Amino acid sequence: MAVQLSDIEQEVIVLRAIKELIDSMVNFEMLSLGGRRPVSEISIESMTHQRFFNIVLVDFLSRTDKKVPIKQTSYLGALKAICQNPSFNVDNSVEPLRVATHQFVDWLEQEIEVDNVWMPSIDIETTIRISRITFMKMCGNISKHNFLRAVGVAEELQETLAAKGIAITVDDAMLALADFYDWFHRDILSYHSSTIAEFLNNIRWGIYDYLQPEFRQSIVWKSRNPPMYEYTYPNGVIAKLAKECYWELMNEVRSPPYVRRFQVTKWLKLRY
Repeated sequence: MAVQLSDIEQEVIVLRAIKELIDSMVNFEMLSLGGRRPVSEISIESMTHQRFFNIVLVDFLSRTDKKVPIKQTSYLGALKAICQNPSFNVDNSVEPLRVATHQFVDWLEQEIEVDNVWMPSIDIETTIRISRITFMKMCGNISKHNFLRAVGVAEELQETLAAKGIAITVDDAMLALADFYDWFHRDILSYHSSTIAEFLNNIRWGIYDYLQPEFRQSIVWKSRNPPMYEYTYPNGVIAKLAKECYWELMNEVRSPPYVRRFQVTKWLKLRY
């Protein structure tokens, strides 16, 4: 029988998982950071890195596995719930995380309109209206899977075109996946990558700010030379997995995130 985890244990596990996902997307192997503060320029290192970025992003935008010992939810949904009922909030330390999370969710849920989308595989040119989160998940799944495992994405494309009065078969939609990917991954997602990285980095810094009071009251120095320490587990953190995640979180917020806070130029936020 699955272990029943307390709310604080579930929060610790989710925060650890989210931080791990963001760290795998926003780091100096994946991207370079230039420009003068406060405005910065972000570039993804290669198309291979861009594809990996999209694959991890679609995981971050998806739901947790129903077999893990926490309530199944989307990662962003879990973040919103944590911000609404935080376990470690001291002097409103959760506020930066709350702001960063809600800004990203609002941005993702906005619909964009892309004119003159040409799909030569099926000889169709049209305007596509779609939410950012939908096309990013579609592109991520195309990046992850061979076309024979992308029938679900083809059906989403079929439904998107049907909303514009264009009826195509699933077979035609599968043929058009490469054309859709060229438009929405290689062009539009590439354009948005800097903005997405800014949102993700803000969430990571929000987690850091939120947990600083907990870190300061939890750490106990046993010796300074050599430095040895331990953490005092909060009430309710009992399960082995939760303890491990708590320890790792505290270790990771000992220092600020290695990618500084940055703001992307407005010229990368005007389209799509």
